[in-house]
Amino acid sequence: MLAPKVLVANRGEIAIRVLRSARELGWRTVALYTTEPALDASHATYADEAVKLSDVAQYMDVAAIVEIAVTNHCTHVHPGYGFLSESPALANALAQLQPPITFVGPTADTLRLAGDKVLSRDLAASLGVQVAPGIRVKSSDDVRSFASRSEVHYPVMIKALDGGGGRGIRFVNEASGVEEAFKSQFFDRRCMGESPSGQVFAEKALTGPGWKHIEIQVIGDGTGAANHFWERECSVQRRCARRRNIPKDSRGGSITSPRSAVQPLVAASLKIARHLRYKGLGTFEFLVNASTYEWVFLEINPRVQVEHTITEEVMDVDLVRAQLLLFSPSSNTTLSSLSLASPPPPPSSTSIQLRLTAENPENGFSLSPGTIYGSDLQWPAGHGVRIDTWLSSTSSRRISSWVVGTDFDSLLAKIIVRGGSFDEATQKAQRALRELTFGADGKIKTNINVLIGVLDHPDWRSGAIDTLWLERHLDTILGLRKSDARGQSKEIPGLRDILDLQQEDHPASPGGPMPTSGANTLLQPGSLFYLTISPSSTSTSLSSAPLASGSVQESKKHTLTLTSIAHNAFPEKLSGVLQSTLSPTPLTFSLSQSASAAIGGSGGFELADPNDPQQVAAPLTGRLSKYTMR
Repeated sequence: MLAPKVLVANRGEIAIRVLRSARELGWRTVALYTTEPALDASHATYADEAVKLSDVAQYMDVAAIVEIAVTNHCTHVHPGYGFLSESPALANALAQLQPPITFVGPTADTLRLAGDKVLSRDLAASLGVQVAPGIRVKSSDDVRSFASRSEVHYPVMIKALDGGGGRGIRFVNEASGVEEAFKSQFFDRRCMGESPSGQVFAEKALTGPGWKHIEIQVIGDGTGAANHFWERECSVQRRCARRRNIPKDSRGGSITSPRSAVQPLVAASLKIARHLRYKGLGTFEFLVNASTYEWVFLEINPRVQVEHTITEEVMDVDLVRAQLLLFSPSSNTTLSSLSLASPPPPPSSTSIQLRLTAENPENGFSLSPGTIYGSDLQWPAGHGVRIDTWLSSTSSRRISSWVVGTDFDSLLAKIIVRGGSFDEATQKAQRALRELTFGADGKIKTNINVLIGVLDHPDWRSGAIDTLWLERHLDTILGLRKSDARGQSKEIPGLRDILDLQQEDHPASPGGPMPTSGANTLLQPGSLFYLTISPSSTSTSLSSAPLASGSVQESKKHTLTLTSIAHNAFPEKLSGVLQSTLSPTPLTFSLSQSASAAIGGSGGFELADPNDPQQVAAPLTGRLSKYTMR
């Protein structure tokens, strides 16, 4: 029997995440991309096969995705998150094929219900789950009438009826703001524009001090069995076109102390999931008051969630692997067969996820496009630090630069940390952000200052965070970070002399400073290297000849200026990009040391060939003072 073949109908870091888990299981994989690797194909380097879309819109084209899946003989389609991940039309179209192709997600009926916030609220209420008052609205009069109810009052939220979580939210604080909300450009573009059906609804706003946004991670096998992996808090967020969650966390100690306050949310989530005979991963969202323990159900996100990595870290589970296994060709795969049927103990550690985005906080978090070079990137590492990013590629299909364009969202990476306690995880997160090196020229702006500022704020440490906290404190947070804008390393006393002589093996960006050579590897006249030069846009070699230092060019004197370094192991190897009078365009180069080189003073040595029995290698570097001939 052939291994399953899955089309990952997504891009970026979530596509890489799914492709990796699928390959671990021995599944064959197919990726989608739209243009050159730098812009939208880094994830495709992780797949067995890749299909080029005619344009970006095809990521949202049900017919196109189905045709690609059929043409490439796929047995499964994994939608990731976003795009068509919540599309009943895609799930239904795949199910109607002969033979059907498996949609890795809930059924079309479940997606249809989850996608309509009013229908999902009505279902929850029918099962005895608490919901905030809310109705469908078509006009400003409908909103005013709703707000006049005794159990409602202002403020109210006007939301897109369907679409992903947090889309198209408009906060109305008083009656005078209702008309403005309906006439505003924001309403047309965000509330209505973010709703696939063009509908909105109004809901009593439960915001401000004490109110936290909590989500429960659920998994079901389609038989009526469902389980949970506890909660995540996502209260630190920006309320705009889409909810921008900044740091999210899951703690060993309860987010809503005492931990018993979380149990009703878990019970409500499982009640709904079991009623739906839910299959796959899903997130059930709630608002919880940390002071009164009042809570209400919000909505279902019927897919793998952006924040699933937090749960994976604290629960020691591979959620994407489990999701794929639930949809494997074996018809008897259940939670029990995967040893996932028993409720897990509460997490004993804390995980925090930080979303690094290409946005300019100083300009209303506007998208900051541009090119990112691998030589400009240094991700944090160490115990308890994980990076999920699309700014990567496999070693066999290496990509050296990436482009942040305007066709896709601004997410660059998810930085996930785990610690034994909330304080330890926070400290790891702070250290990770300060280790991060991103874009030497600073042309691409990121939200790193906001991330650091949130973690440094005393309210974060004390837990005094609510759903509007970031909006209230954003100016303060940005002001605190201006003096240490990127968390860059400061000069270390005692290391200046060494650093002046020895450059770490960290490449510079185009136009940036050239790394210096090591203190003990000085080029001297007579050093012999083989220099390979080719146009940076192609791999065609222009020349491959030995160049001796000090040699005379009879025709013309040329200059070579290194503009970036890709690999610095000088003198053994040096490669990168240079500008020269040899060519009007930049050239890539690779410099490797020959078998002999003159190093240090007037003396020299020759590197012995280990395969030549006539050569003897000295075990130590030294000066030959005497030899005897026999």
